[in-house]
Amino acid sequence: MALSAEQIKNNLILQILQNFPTAEVDTGSVLRDVFVDPQSIQIAALSEELDYISYLNTFVQNASLISEQDLDEIGATYGVTRSSGSNAIGSVTFRSVTRPNENIQIGADDGSGGIIVSTLMSEGGNSYTFVTTKTVYMTTSAEYNSQTGFYEVTAPIRSSSLGSEYNLGIGTITVLTTGIANITGCYNYIPTTGGTDKQSNEEFAKTIQNVIIGNSKNIESGIDAVLNSVEGVQEVKTLHPNSVIEPTNAGYAISYVRGAKESTITDYRFTYINTTVEYALPNKPVTDIISVNAIVNGESKTLEKGVDYSLVSDDKTIYHNTIYSNDRLVFLRTASGTPDANSEVVVNFSYNELIKNCQEELNSVLQNYLVLGNLLVSQATPVLIDFSTTIKLKYNYNTDTIKNEIISGISNYILSLRLGADLSQDSLFTFITTTYSEYINSMIYPFPIFCKRSDQITQNQLNLTYGEYIDIDENSINISFE
Repeated sequence: MALSAEQIKNNLILQILQNFPTAEVDTGSVLRDVFVDPQSIQIAALSEELDYISYLNTFVQNASLISEQDLDEIGATYGVTRSSGSNAIGSVTFRSVTRPNENIQIGADDGSGGIIVSTLMSEGGNSYTFVTTKTVYMTTSAEYNSQTGFYEVTAPIRSSSLGSEYNLGIGTITVLTTGIANITGCYNYIPTTGGTDKQSNEEFAKTIQNVIIGNSKNIESGIDAVLNSVEGVQEVKTLHPNSVIEPTNAGYAISYVRGAKESTITDYRFTYINTTVEYALPNKPVTDIISVNAIVNGESKTLEKGVDYSLVSDDKTIYHNTIYSNDRLVFLRTASGTPDANSEVVVNFSYNELIKNCQEELNSVLQNYLVLGNLLVSQATPVLIDFSTTIKLKYNYNTDTIKNEIISGISNYILSLRLGADLSQDSLFTFITTTYSEYINSMIYPFPIFCKRSDQITQNQLNLTYGEYIDIDENSINISFE
């Protein structure tokens, strides 16, 4: 039980007199006013806080004895809900034996995807289903993959259900459930990641504890706990406004969120004005402009991205990747792609709805607390990397199964790195040679390619900022086996 300020004051006076019998400790004395009374109050507050933290630790330890319903009601008292888990995300590559004679649309007309792919059926009759989240096109200029013998195009996917069981390895998603004319099949070149299970009582009790301590202490853990309970969030990292790590956040506490819930806005309309080339989009942060239709020279036309228009993101201000970001459609004023004056433009675009959900949850839960100040939720930035090497396998291990196991393991290791984590050649080399020592005879090191895709400069270490995370796609890892 915590000691009161009066008890602590009496104990301090007793200790002082035992060591210095002639000391003046009466009310009004310098020692009493400067040391005894102020320290008694501060120590009492600390004692009470430690007692409270001990109580919260006991609460977490005994969480398994509380019913889910009762614990959910406790969480609701502090404005947090149990995380129901998150979807796994990744990508799948669609294949065709022949080059298309005309563009093949893979997904819905509104750009939202919707193509169903899955794993093979297990002996128990189960399979894992995924859905594409973006419409893609295999065009007449589709690239030929000489290693697989197919023409290919890749689309992002999300698991049809929540849970860690949807985190799958390379080459496991090979069933094209939705039939598409002239598309032969599909294959995932990278693992699916980010799928999490519903929070257990122990995990949810820890979230409640972090919220209570975080709110009472004005610290980042309370904010992180609130945002981690939002469905779809994979990771959160909050930067204090007075942080010396990245002190350019202008008095804002910024919570970088890793995860996505991509939503599509269809038929957003505005009137084109000849004197204006930039048009702000209403839902942010914008992830892609799917299509732009306009009247050009009196005729309806679908404009070409990168030729007639571009998406410009607000990457120069504190609001970058937030719901307040100034993401906009910019017309490039081409002769064949400039809308007629005062004509209607129709835009389909996608945005990360998860950031909106997180900002609204944070505003709702913390509005009654004295928190860090202005709070912003920002979409964490993926940093694509490229890596290559040559591995010589030991005798009898040069099989496709072993190769896929090694590439999947490397992919999972890279994707498991947390927000702001750097990656060095040394650490990746150590992981590969330690984990797969049974299979590997030798490996080229330093790696011929080890770089951020944005700069293509091979380095010993890839350094990230606080709100970035290392990411890969189907072209990131290039390993030759001998």
